[in-house]
Amino acid sequence: MKRYLPYWSYYAHQGMVSALTMQGVVGYFRHAGADLAQLSWLSLAMLPWVGKFLWAPWCERHARPLRGNRYLGSLVALQLCMAAVIACIGLLPPARAAGAIVAALTLLSLLSASHGIYANGIAICTTDARSRPLANVAQVGGSYLGIPLGSFVFLAITEHAGWRYGFAAIAALSLLLAIPPLLIRQPMQATPAGSARPRLRWRDLRGIGPALALTAVYLVAMRGLMALQTVLLVDAGLGLSALGEVVTIYSTVASGVGIALGGWAMRRFGPWRCVLPVMLSFPLIAGVLAAGYPRFGVREWTLAFGAVNVAAAIGFVTLYNVLMGLTRPHQPASDYALFQSTDMAVAMLMSMAVLRVSDVTGYRPVLALLAALAVASLWPAIRLCRRLARPAAAAPPPAVHEPSLETSHG
Repeated sequence: MKRYLPYWSYYAHQGMVSALTMQGVVGYFRHAGADLAQLSWLSLAMLPWVGKFLWAPWCERHARPLRGNRYLGSLVALQLCMAAVIACIGLLPPARAAGAIVAALTLLSLLSASHGIYANGIAICTTDARSRPLANVAQVGGSYLGIPLGSFVFLAITEHAGWRYGFAAIAALSLLLAIPPLLIRQPMQATPAGSARPRLRWRDLRGIGPALALTAVYLVAMRGLMALQTVLLVDAGLGLSALGEVVTIYSTVASGVGIALGGWAMRRFGPWRCVLPVMLSFPLIAGVLAAGYPRFGVREWTLAFGAVNVAAAIGFVTLYNVLMGLTRPHQPASDYALFQSTDMAVAMLMSMAVLRVSDVTGYRPVLALLAALAVASLWPAIRLCRRLARPAAAAPPPAVHEPSLETSHG
């Protein structure tokens, strides 16, 4: 199990950076009095995650090797750069430099998105069909473990020590999370001579078009619910420390339950048999939140969003396992970046839409719309799953991309 520790480290760092932008900084400014329409602009800081497929082939072609891993040198260099940017953001005054903060967070997101390209390449190329479910658990679990670092740790330190020290703490954690990948080797074979070089060719996208469509529709409603989580809990009366504690519980206990259930179901039934049953829970959850809105207090909303996090974690584990099996052998990191760009485009658009519409109409109509959207997305998802699962079931198991499944220490 020690061989999976670097995966946890890669994705905990990504979860921490994303949570810092979308929960930590959002929670700070909402508590300071910013309205929902203003906060919606922070979603633009995630634009690099939407567009990272554009430069993913370049990143894959120019990856720098380290310790027998052709992606690791670039990943570590990017992580060091992110630690420096995080520390610099803490030097900006939040009351007078909102534009500069958004720009710096966008730069941080650009570095994190590129970091994710290499992390995904390592995860795909150092696992096979047998070991991939546990790598997916580490991928989703690590992301969720990073959330309290970017939200609870940041908010708690910021509330007691100030903005600058909150960012300094996150920068220090960024450096610490670079240690496990340097200690535990994850060797992989070099790219075979004469193999096709990673390229972004628009004519080639038709082959993975159904996978892109499934990525877009699968979690669309849950992305909207998760965008409302922080602001709705603040409006329900939670302070910064209490909000950080609740988010920590979501990202550890609730999401841990979802990750464990998703990992068990995939190993027991296979990912394709789990996709649609998991998706059926999404309209049910959104409908309960819309119906219960007039009667819910802080306690009820805390429990309700706990259920949202359990269902979302199961959905992420299932979807990511399916997508890893749909990448092309000569450019796995680039294809997976395209899938993630699609997912993040949906997340960013849903975040901006639900916050701006909620600012005008209130939360209940938006919750009802999300429930209807979850129902409407079932039909295309069923058709896409049938189309994608047939060749997946007929194809032989994917080749192993690594010389050994054992890790060694340097």
